[in-house]
Amino acid sequence: MRGVNTDASLVASLEHALTDPHRPDLILATGDLVQDETRQGYERFRDLLGKPGIPVHCLPGNHDSTDVMQSVLSDAPFRFCGIGDYPPWRLILLNTRIAGSDGGFIAAEELDRLQQALTTHREGHVLVALHHQPLAMGSRWLDTVGLHNADEFLAIIDRHPQVRAIVWGHVHQASDRLRKGVRLISTPSTCAQFLPEADTFTLDTRPPGYRWLDLHPDGTIDSSVVWVE
Repeated sequence: MRGVNTDASLVASLEHALTDPHRPDLILATGDLVQDETRQGYERFRDLLGKPGIPVHCLPGNHDSTDVMQSVLSDAPFRFCGIGDYPPWRLILLNTRIAGSDGGFIAAEELDRLQQALTTHREGHVLVALHHQPLAMGSRWLDTVGLHNADEFLAIIDRHPQVRAIVWGHVHQASDRLRKGVRLISTPSTCAQFLPEADTFTLDTRPPGYRWLDLHPDGTIDSSVVWVE
């Protein structure tokens, strides 16, 4: 895809992370796991990411088939959307996929689930993950396919000070900002990257990449991006 062997770049990124002296405790996959929506694609993903034997939390992107993805990636060590509790942290994974659209939307029942998951975890820390960006990235073309009801989503976030970070995929670039005390973090793709702040679709020259997230007991987060040459 776009000049990149996506299977090889995923394998290289995974091997790079797993050979780091600080072996990951879990993997967070924020959507667009398979481009062609085939069951074989998700089975390949399952075979690759299931080998390390650590939890893999995943959610769908606009290029995913939600039904097929959920059927293949719901058994341990995989978890499809939902909640992951790693005291004192709670991970909340949301489904923002709209069938037939590149943009995202959080359905009413999904927003209710978010509200409930936050209300029942007031004393700890929370990281929320989704696929579509909930705020502008500064790229005219990319910002038309973000989270369409971001205001509704962020209004819930603003009522819960235990939320420490929101992370997403979709944008194929790294960013790290602060909004009302909450880290807003995007991660690069394990295949091709999009050029930041471009008005029209433009590929960056950056190689495949991934992001480390170190969640500390006091609620602070250390994060860094690794580019896999």
